[in-house]
Amino acid sequence: MFCTKCGTKNPEDATFCYKCGNEMYTDKTRPMVDDTTDEIVAEEVNPLIDFWTNIVNFEGKMNRHNFWVAVFIMALINIVIVAISYGTEAMILWYLYDLFFLIATLSASVRRLHDVNKSGAYVLLNLIPLVGQVALLIMLLQENEVDKKKVVDDPINNMDDKDFYLTVAVFVGIILVILLPLLINGTL
Repeated sequence: MFCTKCGTKNPEDATFCYKCGNEMYTDKTRPMVDDTTDEIVAEEVNPLIDFWTNIVNFEGKMNRHNFWVAVFIMALINIVIVAISYGTEAMILWYLYDLFFLIATLSASVRRLHDVNKSGAYVLLNLIPLVGQVALLIMLLQENEVDKKKVVDDPINNMDDKDFYLTVAVFVGIILVILLPLLINGTL
């Protein structure tokens, strides 16, 4: 811990600076600095707030957990909006929602690619049918190097890649089971 008056490094348990005598305290509102890596420890951010407040922010990073939680929740909201407005004159609301969702997903995808040290231009892989989309999905599912080294007691963030891919596969399977009969019958 560093003294706020003279800048001298002191032991973590010090109550007073050994050089100038200034009282040492930690401010709980400011992010803590890890002395070994000189990086600011990230604060927890609500995934939906991060997703929507940075709708046009194509800079920065977004971690895997926040990205997928936000995308899944917004996809479920999209399904609910379609179910409510299907066949009514309220379909314009769904179109507007989808436009904002598309822009927010593009920016979140770019920030997610930045988090795994890839260029945001890889989001253009979406334009290549099937192969490009699968390649982009694999990139978006990757874990960044900092998260690989982090040991957390949180079961969601501590999930290994195999469990995470299984969860994604189950979610996609459920969506396909719901939508496939509708597509076959021609009602969708």
